Amino acid sequence: MDMGFDIETVANTLLDAAVAAVPDWVRSSVARVAATQGLEIDPEAVDRAADRATAFVAERLGALLRADIDAQRSTPLTMLRDAARFPVEVLHAAGAAPVQRSDTIRWAFPNDPFEVTPATFADLGDGVHEAGIVWGAAKASIHLQRRRAEGLR
Repeated sequence: MDMGFDIETVANTLLDAAVAAVPDWVRSSVARVAATQGLEIDPEAVDRAADRATAFVAERLGALLRADIDAQRSTPLTMLRDAARFPVEVLHAAGAAPVQRSDTIRWAFPNDPFEVTPATFADLGDGVHEAGIVWGAAKASIHLQRRRAEGLR
């Protein structure tokens, strides 16, 4: 059953949406923690972090999405979560105090004492959320088609 997904187009849509969303996500994550703690953070440091996070996501997520689905050993959301190191670095440098986190969040994201790591695609905006869902459906469809074809041999 061909669902008609063009995985390259779907992957590029997800990459474009994620790369476009990362700078605002970094800025808003830092601003949220800074505001709750009354911190003044150098806007240039935040801009540098946003630029570094964007480049990181473009490179790492791009490489993942260009790989064949059977060769992918990570997920797009993991790549986005790995970019949390950039706002975390800014907050550490500014002297931010760790925020109260649940045991589950502490376990899931041990390197993020500020709870800025995106839990879902939606944490980066509707565009990333929608593109992530479509990409997941496309990957699942292709995976299923391949497994079925293997079974028919």
